[in-house]
Amino acid sequence: MDSLASLTMNFVRQFLFVASMVGQLVLSAASARAEEPEVPKANPELASEDALVQFALAHNPDLRASRWDQEIAAAGVSSAAAWNNPVARGEWLHVQSPGNYGWGVGLEWEPPQPGVFGSGKDAARAQVRAAKADFSERSAELEAAVRRSYAQIAALTEEIALAEKSVQTRRSVHQAIKDRLGHGASSRIDLSLTAVSLARGEQERDLLLLARATEVTQIEALVGLPPGQSLALAPRLTTGENQDARVATPRPQLEADAARADAAEFTLSAERAKRWPWLALQARYRQRDQAAYPNDVTLGLQVTLPIFNLNPGPIAAAEASQHALRDVAAAHRAIIERDVRVLRTESARRREIAEHYAQTIAPVLTEHAALVKQALAGMELDLTALLTAEDLVTRSGIEYMEARLAQRKAEIALARALGEYGRAQAAGAK
Repeated sequence: MDSLASLTMNFVRQFLFVASMVGQLVLSAASARAEEPEVPKANPELASEDALVQFALAHNPDLRASRWDQEIAAAGVSSAAAWNNPVARGEWLHVQSPGNYGWGVGLEWEPPQPGVFGSGKDAARAQVRAAKADFSERSAELEAAVRRSYAQIAALTEEIALAEKSVQTRRSVHQAIKDRLGHGASSRIDLSLTAVSLARGEQERDLLLLARATEVTQIEALVGLPPGQSLALAPRLTTGENQDARVATPRPQLEADAARADAAEFTLSAERAKRWPWLALQARYRQRDQAAYPNDVTLGLQVTLPIFNLNPGPIAAAEASQHALRDVAAAHRAIIERDVRVLRTESARRREIAEHYAQTIAPVLTEHAALVKQALAGMELDLTALLTAEDLVTRSGIEYMEARLAQRKAEIALARALGEYGRAQAAGAK
């Protein structure tokens, strides 16, 4: 019986020990899963450039905040169109003689002054136009920024593909040298040389991957993507044609300058109109029991006489503001015209450079890949020449992608200068 009891106790101890170990493993696995960072869900609907632009125009935080500038300007129109409130007055007459007291009520109202009232409303409406044009300008800049970032990601994606092919080639060469070293047909110096070349290729690829991840993070913030989502982009770098045939449209910046100039003109008119006399209407009723006319009705007219102050300060300030806005508008127009002229030339030149690269570098890349494959198959390796050529071809391929990226950025800058961006958003806001 004692042996049976001891066996039972040993079995129970072992069972409890195994159960505790299993529980610890389960708890550690659960805690590990809890500590794992949540991976953002990819949004497949935002894979194209146009889709990203539309999403950014609707969800960018800064652009959404700037929409309220239009509401503020519209509220200014309501304020400028409002009439002055009347002023009510109450009176207690003959306070010093309670037996003969009386009371009275009065009302005063200053009607809108024609020159001031109309010019104020026109200035407020011009400010609304300026706010809408400013919003279009911000939309255009946001669209250009999204397209530039998308082009950068596309170029980095293709550069990563080139670097990955180069890494595969270097890895194949490294494995071939390792096999030859095992058969005594190569040296450890050759193996070290291929190992260094492979490490350099992997480092260059990893740097490109890091740059692409950073650019994707930036465009996610630029378009206003929620924190729980991410972009799954596989873009291709595309470039336009016939950039010189584009026709300039009115830039929102110039429209905003024109609207602000109109507002300054109307403000100046309002300040000048304040120099003229204007009136205020008064009406009063009094009731006194001890007077010959207990019901006293009075009508009055109050006129402001601009004798000592002809409003020179506000008029001078309005004139200075008008001249300043004219100079700013002229500067903006000169900058835009210069940018268009320079960017047309740059876009055409970038296109020529990219086409030259396509004619000279792209065939070399294809031929080099075929030659490396044949050399590995026949084990006819001039190691130094092969690795040098691999570095040169990879770098040339990346430079080709950089040339295409520069062409695309020049096209985006030209379209931005010509006023092609931001129009759809402005139409939707009206």
